[in-house]
Amino acid sequence: MADILNISCYKFIPLPDAAQLRETLLERATALALKGTVLLAEEGINFFLAGPAQAVRGFVDALRQDPRFADLNPKESWSRTVPFRKMLVKVKREIIRMDHP
Repeated sequence: MADILNISCYKFIPLPDAAQLRETLLERATALALKGTVLLAEEGINFFLAGPAQAVRGFVDALRQDPRFADLNPKESWSRTVPFRKMLVKVKREIIRMDHP
Protein backbone atom coordinates (compact mmCIF):
# COMPACT_ATOMS: atom_id res chain seq x y z
CA MET A 1 0.00 0.00 0.00
CA ALA A 2 1.29 3.46 -0.93
CA ASP A 3 1.21 5.50 2.26
CA ILE A 4 3.82 8.20 1.61
CA LEU A 5 2.45 11.47 0.27
CA ASN A 6 4.67 13.25 -2.26
CA ILE A 7 3.96 16.87 -3.17
CA SER A 8 5.42 19.38 -5.57
CA CYS A 9 4.61 23.04 -5.97
CA TYR A 10 6.07 26.36 -7.01
CA LYS A 11 4.98 29.95 -6.87
CA PHE A 12 6.54 33.11 -8.21
CA ILE A 13 6.08 35.70 -5.46
CA PRO A 14 8.47 38.34 -4.09
CA LEU A 15 10.36 36.88 -1.11
CA PRO A 16 12.83 39.52 0.08
CA ASP A 17 13.02 37.56 3.36
CA ALA A 18 14.08 34.27 1.74
CA ALA A 19 17.06 33.81 4.06
CA GLN A 20 14.94 34.19 7.20
CA LEU A 21 12.19 32.03 5.76
CA ARG A 22 14.76 29.28 5.13
CA GLU A 23 15.33 28.78 8.87
CA THR A 24 11.63 28.66 9.68
CA LEU A 25 10.83 26.15 6.93
CA LEU A 26 13.81 23.92 7.76
CA GLU A 27 12.80 23.77 11.43
CA ARG A 28 9.17 23.03 10.54
CA ALA A 29 10.02 20.32 7.99
CA THR A 30 12.55 18.69 10.30
CA ALA A 31 10.08 18.67 13.21
CA LEU A 32 7.58 16.87 10.94
CA ALA A 33 10.24 14.36 9.76
CA LEU A 34 9.73 15.35 6.12
CA LYS A 35 12.26 14.67 3.38
CA GLY A 36 12.79 16.59 0.16
CA THR A 37 13.88 19.98 -1.09
CA VAL A 38 12.58 23.51 -0.68
CA LEU A 39 14.14 26.16 -2.92
CA LEU A 40 13.69 29.80 -2.01
CA ALA A 41 14.74 32.87 -3.97
CA GLU A 42 13.75 36.49 -4.08
CA GLU A 43 11.43 35.43 -6.92
CA GLY A 44 9.51 32.72 -5.04
CA ILE A 45 9.37 29.15 -3.74
CA ASN A 46 9.67 25.68 -5.31
CA PHE A 47 9.37 22.50 -3.27
CA PHE A 48 9.25 18.72 -3.46
CA LEU A 49 8.41 17.00 -0.16
CA ALA A 50 7.48 13.53 1.04
CA GLY A 51 6.32 11.95 4.27
CA PRO A 52 3.21 10.77 6.09
CA ALA A 53 0.13 12.54 4.73
CA GLN A 54 -0.72 14.27 8.01
CA ALA A 55 2.81 15.71 8.29
CA VAL A 56 2.98 16.85 4.66
CA ARG A 57 -0.44 18.47 4.79
CA GLY A 58 0.43 20.06 8.13
CA PHE A 59 3.50 21.66 6.56
CA VAL A 60 1.44 23.05 3.68
CA ASP A 61 -1.29 24.28 6.04
CA ALA A 62 1.31 26.12 8.13
CA LEU A 63 2.87 27.61 5.00
CA ARG A 64 -0.56 28.84 3.90
CA GLN A 65 -0.82 30.89 7.10
CA ASP A 66 1.56 33.32 5.38
CA PRO A 67 -0.72 35.36 3.05
CA ARG A 68 1.87 35.08 0.27
CA PHE A 69 1.31 31.30 0.19
CA ALA A 70 -2.42 31.16 0.96
CA ASP A 71 -3.29 29.96 -2.54
CA LEU A 72 -0.67 27.20 -2.85
CA ASN A 73 -2.08 24.11 -4.56
CA PRO A 74 0.54 21.33 -4.52
CA LYS A 75 0.35 18.38 -6.89
CA GLU A 76 0.06 15.10 -4.99
CA SER A 77 1.20 11.56 -5.68
CA TRP A 78 1.69 8.49 -3.49
CA SER A 79 4.55 6.04 -3.02
CA ARG A 80 5.45 3.12 -0.79
CA THR A 81 8.74 4.66 0.29
CA VAL A 82 10.12 8.16 0.77
CA PRO A 83 11.92 9.07 -2.49
CA PHE A 84 14.31 11.54 -0.82
CA ARG A 85 17.23 10.86 1.53
CA LYS A 86 17.27 14.11 3.48
CA MET A 87 15.61 17.47 4.01
CA LEU A 88 17.17 20.48 2.28
CA VAL A 89 16.03 24.10 2.33
CA LYS A 90 18.21 26.29 0.11
CA VAL A 91 18.27 29.92 -0.91
CA LYS A 92 19.16 30.15 -4.60
CA ARG A 93 19.33 32.82 -7.29
CA GLU A 94 16.23 31.39 -8.99
CA ILE A 95 13.66 28.74 -8.11
CA ILE A 96 13.42 27.27 -11.60
CA ARG A 97 16.57 27.32 -13.67
CA MET A 98 16.01 29.22 -16.90
CA ASP A 99 19.63 29.38 -18.11
CA HIS A 100 19.44 33.14 -18.42
CA PRO A 101 22.55 35.16 -17.64
